[in-house]
Amino acid sequence: MAGLTLKHIYKVYPGKKGTVKAAIKRKLSKKKKDAPETKKRSGDFVAVKDFNMVIEDGEFIVLVGPSGCGKSTTIRMIAGLEDISSGELYIDGELVNEVAAKDRDIAMVFQSYALYPHMTAEKNIAFALKLRKIPVERKDKEGNPVIGIDEKKIKEINRKIRDLKLDIKFAEMDGESDEYKQSLANRMQVLTDQLAYYTETPVQLYKYRHMTRKEIAEKVQWAAHILGIEELLDSKPAEMSGGQRQRVALGRAMVRGPKVFLLDEPLSNLDAKLRASMRLEIVKLHKALKTTFIYVTHDQIEAMTMGTRIVVMKLGVVQQIDTPTNLYDYPGNKFVAGFIGTPQMNFFEVTVQWADGKLLTTFPNGEQVVLDLAKLRTFDPAATERYLDGEPHRATLGLRGEHLRFAEGKSPITLTATLSVKEVLGNTTQMFVKLAEGGPDYIFSVPDRNEFVAGDTILVTFDEKNVHLFDPDTEESLLGRTFGTF
Repeated sequence: MAGLTLKHIYKVYPGKKGTVKAAIKRKLSKKKKDAPETKKRSGDFVAVKDFNMVIEDGEFIVLVGPSGCGKSTTIRMIAGLEDISSGELYIDGELVNEVAAKDRDIAMVFQSYALYPHMTAEKNIAFALKLRKIPVERKDKEGNPVIGIDEKKIKEINRKIRDLKLDIKFAEMDGESDEYKQSLANRMQVLTDQLAYYTETPVQLYKYRHMTRKEIAEKVQWAAHILGIEELLDSKPAEMSGGQRQRVALGRAMVRGPKVFLLDEPLSNLDAKLRASMRLEIVKLHKALKTTFIYVTHDQIEAMTMGTRIVVMKLGVVQQIDTPTNLYDYPGNKFVAGFIGTPQMNFFEVTVQWADGKLLTTFPNGEQVVLDLAKLRTFDPAATERYLDGEPHRATLGLRGEHLRFAEGKSPITLTATLSVKEVLGNTTQMFVKLAEGGPDYIFSVPDRNEFVAGDTILVTFDEKNVHLFDPDTEESLLGRTFGTF
C-alpha cells in the first residue's frame, strides 16, 4: 500500500518536425524526454498538462473525462508504460521517474483483459508469479545477515545518472524551459544522494529466488476465493463470460500484492447489467484489500459510484478534483457541471441584474424570474463586484433536470415552456421542453407519469438553492459553497 504524489506532470508527444538537435536527442536518448507545452516544437501534442495531485494511501481515485482528455496517458505514466516529459512522480515517498515499470510494484488491469487463450484461469493468474523473483536476505554460514556495499544497486543508479545526464545535455541544446531544467536537476540531485548513500553505507544484501509451487498455489487460491472464481480455475478464457474473464484479470493483479492498483476502463467491454455488478465487485475488492486504486473511465456513473475522489479532465487539463457529492453540488466550471450528472445539466443563457437584494433574471424567451439572493449560494468575491453592481450582465444559469418541476400556477419563479418530447422510463418521466420556438430543448425529470402530450404548454419552476451560475466567457462558476446574501 502506498500514497502517490504527482507534481507538474506533463506528457508531450513530439511532432514530426523539429530542430536538428531535437532529432539527435530523439535518436540518442533512451528516455526521449520532451519539453512541456511552454517550449514545445512545431507539431508537438500536449496530452497531459501540469497535472498536480496528492493521493493518500488506500484512496479510490477515479480519472474521468471524454475520449482524448489524457486520463489513460496519465495512468500509463504512473505505471511506467509512458515516459514523463516533465514533472515528478513519487510513489510511497520515492521519486520513480527513472524507475522501470517492473520495479514500481504496481499492478494494472487493462480494458482488453490480456489473458493467454491457451492457459487456464489458474495458469493465467499464476503466470507472473512463476516469472517473478522475490528478495531473500543473504546470510552467512552462522545464519547472520550479510551486510555490505550493494554493488548491484550502485550499478543501477549509475545507469540512471548516465541517462539523465543525456537528457540534461539536450535540454540545454534545445533551449528548454527553466521549469523543465529544474525538474531534471531535482531528479539528478535525488540520484546523486542515493549514489552517495549506497557507495558509503553498508546495507543488508539480498539474493533472489523463484516462488515455490506451494506459495504460488496459496496465492492463486486466495485470489480465487475473494473473487468467487474457484470453479473457473480449470477453464480457459474462451469458456468464460466477459465478467468472468475480468475477474481472472483482477486476480492476476491481486496475487502480486502491489502497492497500487491501476485499472484502465476495465468494464468498457461488458454489457450494462454486468457493468453494474462488476462495479460493486471492484468496490468490495478495494475495501477488502485496503490498497490504493486508480481507476480510469469515461462513464460518469462509474466515477460517481466508485470513487472516494474524482479527477475530471478535459484536453489534458485537470478541471476539478473533489468528492463525488461536491462535484455534483459545486461544479467548478460549466464543463464539470455538464459532464457530471444524468441527465446532463440544462444551461440557459440569461441576463442578470441586482436590485434590492434580488437577482432579476431574464431567460431566452424574454420571461423574467426573481431570485432571492438570501436563498442563493453566495457569489465569489470577484463576481460580487462585477455582477451585483445594479447593471445587467450576461451569465449562464445551470439547473439539473431533477431540480425542475411542474408549477401549480404563476409565481416569481415560473417559466412557460412547450413540450417537445416525453420519455416514460418507468420509474421516472423525462420531459423535453422548449422556452422559445426554434430554441434548444431542455430536460427535466419528474417521478410520476402525466397526461401531457407534445405541443402542450407547461409551467415549470425551481428553487433558488439549486441554481448554478457561470461566467459566459470563462465558464467558471460564479457561486461559492455557502448560502447567504453576498
